[in-house]
Amino acid sequence: MKKYAIVLLDDYWHPADTILPLLPKILPDSEWNVRVTDDPNYIGAVSAAPDLLMNFKDGIANTQIPTPNWYAAGAWSPWTHKLLVEMGGAGFIGVHCGLANIPQDSPIYTELLRGRFLNHPPKCPVTVHIAAQHPVTEGVTDFTIDDEHYQMEGMWDKTNVLATTQSQHGEQVGVWAHECGNGRVVGITPGHTTEVLLSDGMLRLLRNAVNWAAKR
Repeated sequence: MKKYAIVLLDDYWHPADTILPLLPKILPDSEWNVRVTDDPNYIGAVSAAPDLLMNFKDGIANTQIPTPNWYAAGAWSPWTHKLLVEMGGAGFIGVHCGLANIPQDSPIYTELLRGRFLNHPPKCPVTVHIAAQHPVTEGVTDFTIDDEHYQMEGMWDKTNVLATTQSQHGEQVGVWAHECGNGRVVGITPGHTTEVLLSDGMLRLLRNAVNWAAKR
């Protein structure tokens, strides 16, 4: 039986066309029913709970002044994520911009992801260094990409750090995973371009993350 995934994507800096080529490679039609949406509120309106939530959407989705943040705009939306994961057992994966502009007091940060983006320097060579053996890192060896090196804040003692990212700008946590109630959560910081998302190392990481988070 196919599993059901909701993929949230599309913002000013990370348009949908950047991410869509990735989806058939990690969520093939033979195994998944996939709903792609740019509306965070869609997640709270579904009639059937998903097996997996994947977030590729920046919390600040455009350049409006004043700039709204969808994490904070509808207070129920983060709690819906939390309930679907913690109580409902949905997997939750935040990739690159899906970790960005999350308010420090949002349950998406404090109770689900436990890691969030702060800033990044210009694109540069970034090496992903595998730091722990885990189903998410199975078969993955260190690899280097040309990407934004996300500088992160996290409650790293409340998760499992699986990989670090290293560049001329230092070392950061790059991949982490943990269980949250009945659900499983993964954070992956690289992924600004289609080229990065489709690189061998990233594809293996993302496929592993999907399988682990969705309990496949």
